[in-house]
Amino acid sequence: MGKTIDIAICDDEYTMTADIERLLETLSLKHHIPVDIDVFYDGSTLTDYIIRENKKYDIIYIDVEMKIENGVDTAKKIRLTDKNVMLIYVTNYESFAKEVFEVSAYRFITKPISKERFERYFLSAVNDITTKPKFFQFQYNKIRYKEEISDIMYFQSDRRVTYICLETEVRKCYEKLNIVEEKLQKSNVCFFRIHQSFLVNPRYIEVYMYDSIQLKDGTMLNISENRRKKISEMYCRIKGDSIIV
Repeated sequence: MGKTIDIAICDDEYTMTADIERLLETLSLKHHIPVDIDVFYDGSTLTDYIIRENKKYDIIYIDVEMKIENGVDTAKKIRLTDKNVMLIYVTNYESFAKEVFEVSAYRFITKPISKERFERYFLSAVNDITTKPKFFQFQYNKIRYKEEISDIMYFQSDRRVTYICLETEVRKCYEKLNIVEEKLQKSNVCFFRIHQSFLVNPRYIEVYMYDSIQLKDGTMLNISENRRKKISEMYCRIKGDSIIV
């Protein structure tokens, strides 16, 4: 594998940072994935380094509860300069709170660390980092377009037209939402069908509630009653296995 994965570990427990570093080095050798690891013992030191050096990490393993600056506040500062870095929280079960969803965490791992889960999440993150961008191709008024999947916040259907809602603009296509959903599933792309008329990219969910979601641009969307249980299960599964919401 060519790309070196740049990783930061941030935890004020010295034994925990050492454990995570050893796990990553073991996985690097096992799967032939080159890694470059930096270790920080408080959030402010990490954010200062990122800003000063204009550093872009691929993955940051970070504790929620730290004495000098907690992981959520640290992540909010990181998100001001880097919206793509994958944040993996390594924390105690009691630490889970709704605030962590506001910083688009990639995964959660509870202490004591399960080596199997740690490996699974690491390989999933590396795969997402190294996979080529996927595009959604569509046609409107006899003109063909394509948009990178990661730039699409959600699809909205209205009669015969499906609207493709990006952060900066809205495009249209003559494609039924059911067909769009099938195409995404066949490409192993995860979107949430929260309503008969809405298909949402989970990476843009800022706040999750049982009956509604808020996207990063402030858009509020309702989750239909018959889909709430399934969406809750999917959201918990993509964010971690033991989440309190």
